[in-house]
Amino acid sequence: MRIQRLIGLICVLADVDKITVQELADRFEVSKRTIFRDLDTLNLAGIPIISYPGIGGGISVIEGYKIDKKILSTDDTRKIFTALKGLKSIDNDISVNSLIAKLIPEKETDIFSQSEYVINFSAWFEDSIIHEKAIALHKAICNSHCVLLDYVSRNSREKRFVEPYKLIFKQSDWYLYAFCRNRNDFRLFKLRRIISYEVLEDSFEQRQIGNIQLEKDYANNLFSKRNKRGSIKVVLEYDKKDEFEITQKIDASFFQEINSQTDTGLICFYTSSLSSVSNLVFGMLDKVRVVSPPELYNDIKCRLKIAHGFYKG
Repeated sequence: MRIQRLIGLICVLADVDKITVQELADRFEVSKRTIFRDLDTLNLAGIPIISYPGIGGGISVIEGYKIDKKILSTDDTRKIFTALKGLKSIDNDISVNSLIAKLIPEKETDIFSQSEYVINFSAWFEDSIIHEKAIALHKAICNSHCVLLDYVSRNSREKRFVEPYKLIFKQSDWYLYAFCRNRNDFRLFKLRRIISYEVLEDSFEQRQIGNIQLEKDYANNLFSKRNKRGSIKVVLEYDKKDEFEITQKIDASFFQEINSQTDTGLICFYTSSLSSVSNLVFGMLDKVRVVSPPELYNDIKCRLKIAHGFYKG
C-alpha cells in the first residue's frame, strides 16, 4: 500500500509547481505525519524534493522531474477521472486513490466541477449483502481461486463449481462472469441469486476470454414506443398520486396526460414479452390497472385468484 502511495506522491509532485503537505494528506487520505515520513523516504531514495517555507510555500521537485502536461488533454483527464471515481465508489482501496493521483495530479474538486458525468455505484453496493459477496469474489478473482456457488437457476437450486473472472454491473444488478466447470462454458451469475459461496484453495489457470455476451437490455426489450413485429400494445391506468412511485419501474416517457376530471392517467407502450409485463404489473397491483390487452387482464386476474388461495383462513 505504501509503495503505491509513494508512486502517487512522485506523480503529483512531478506535475504541480507547489503543493502543501495538508493538500497531499487530504488527497491520499492519510495524516500529515504520514506524508512527512513519505517525503523523507523519497528524499532518501534520491528524489530531489524542495520545501518552500512561509505563506504561499509548499512542496515541489526540481524541474527535471516535471511531467509533460500534453500527454493528456483536459477532456482525457475528465473522462479518466469519471471512470476512476466510479470504480472508487465500489472499491475504496488505496490503489485506486494512487491511480487517480498518478494519472490525474490536479485537484479532484476542479475536475469534478468540469465533468459532465458522475458515476457512482454505491447505492447498489455499499454496506449490503451484495457488497460482501462482491468483495469476497473480487479477492477470488485476483488470486485465481475457484469458488463453489449455491445458486438459484431458472429451474432449480444448484451447486456450481466456477473459475471467477470478472464482476459486471448492468441494469442495477451485479453479475459474476465465470467459467462454470459443471457446464464447461462461461456463464453469468447474478449475485443476488447466490445463496452462499465458498472460496476454495484450488487455483486455476487463466483461460482466454472472448467477447462477453451480456443479456439483452431488459428495459429496452420490455418497453417500446414503436409497434415492432410481434409486439403487443399494453395500456395501464394509474392514479396521479402514484405517478412518482410508478416511474421507479416504468420510464416516464410512456405516461400520457393526466385527466384533470378523474386525476388518472394512462401508460401506453409496446412489448414483446407479455409475461414479463405481467410480472411487473403484478408487483404494482395497488398502483396500476390493466386496460388492455385482454390476455394480460385475464392473466393478472388468474394470478390474483391463486394468490388469494395462499391467504385463505
